[in-house]
Amino acid sequence: MNFNLNILAYGIYFLITAVIIVKIGWMFYVNGAHYLHDLFVNDNETADTLNKMLLMGYYLLNLGYVAVSLGYWPHIDTNIQLIELIAERTGFIALGLALMHYINMAWVQLAKRFFKTN
Repeated sequence: MNFNLNILAYGIYFLITAVIIVKIGWMFYVNGAHYLHDLFVNDNETADTLNKMLLMGYYLLNLGYVAVSLGYWPHIDTNIQLIELIAERTGFIALGLALMHYINMAWVQLAKRFFKTN
């Protein structure tokens, strides 16, 4: 019986990245609420609604990317390739999340300046 290492890799990768994405998304949701409430001082409902929309978009974007990226994986023949590929793809997701975080923080700072002056 020939066991397909790609199926195993997909499962491990999806599990690891889903945990990372959900955990970080929840941290962004909880801690980002403070920034949004600071932007929308007298409108808590708008801040809460926007925060929920950002969380939903974050989950859809990242989990969707993980699912779509599985179609572009090469065939895995050895356990070493399995570990290398999972590490590479998981690292790419982590770097992407970090980049998204810094870009979002820059947007928050710009929005803060705009809303505070107007």
